[in-house]
Amino acid sequence: MNRMGKAVTLVNQPNNVQNFYPADDNWEMKQFPFVASTAIDEGCAVAPQITSNDVTGYVTKMWAENANGADFLGILAEPIKSTDGDYAVAGKMKGVWVPKNKEALAYFKVGAGTFTKADVFRTVEIHSDAKSLAVDTAGKGARIMEYIDSTHGICKFSLPETETA
Repeated sequence: MNRMGKAVTLVNQPNNVQNFYPADDNWEMKQFPFVASTAIDEGCAVAPQITSNDVTGYVTKMWAENANGADFLGILAEPIKSTDGDYAVAGKMKGVWVPKNKEALAYFKVGAGTFTKADVFRTVEIHSDAKSLAVDTAGKGARIMEYIDSTHGICKFSLPETETA
């Protein structure tokens, strides 16, 4: 059974929504079980779902603050739409680009803030849309590694991870 066949974004190829996507060969495709009834765009950052300070066994859209163990897991490689036949199914398997190491680079778009070359090496939050960076908000979402233009850059998600009891 080829569980990798559902992914629609190739490595080093921009996806059609211009969200996060792999920028080098340090990514691998894996399948993870996702929460029920949550639409998530292709290219969104995803993380383990946390309920009452504990993991649920499912993956969901990553929120701006990666607290209580909801660390970055990867980049969703296929959209989850409300019109999907398995939309309301908990545990549906979806393709996720997962970094092979802490040096994996990803393209990003700016979701909030003014982005300049001076922002390179800044650590910032993932924007509340989970598909871009809030480049003026210090945080532990991603480290900016390269400036491309005022709306795009390259980052890595190699920041310290939280721990769950």
